[in-house]
Amino acid sequence: MLFCNYPFVTLSLLAITLGSVKAVGQPSTLQIDISAVRKNSGKIIVELYKDKANWLTTPFQRLTLSTDESTKTASFNVPQGKYAISIYQDVNGNGKLDQNFLGIPKEPIGFGNNYKPFGKPKFESASIDFTSASKPESIKLINAL
Repeated sequence: MLFCNYPFVTLSLLAITLGSVKAVGQPSTLQIDISAVRKNSGKIIVELYKDKANWLTTPFQRLTLSTDESTKTASFNVPQGKYAISIYQDVNGNGKLDQNFLGIPKEPIGFGNNYKPFGKPKFESASIDFTSASKPESIKLINAL
């Protein structure tokens, strides 16, 4: 009954409460810490995928990072949800992941969950569930050969 006599106070408290809650679907920063980078060697390509149909063909978002340090951080401003992460270091700077005749990468690679594939990487295995409360994802680059 107290607040019924003070509609301005009631509306103000409601606005403060709603303003402090992050809306579902509102973008947050997805941070990916990348380690084992070959320093001063090419570029790092970080790709996010939203669905299995586009996995390793058409990324939802993509960043290119320098290799001036052995550890790098990629930040994406994206809505909460499920994302698969693919990273490679383009050592020779030709704009693609080089592979041998068997399809095994010749350059350092990394995936969400530090997934180490045997064969073609799977979307589900490289996926993370991102929320506004998620901690930074840490991925260590590996050499497949």
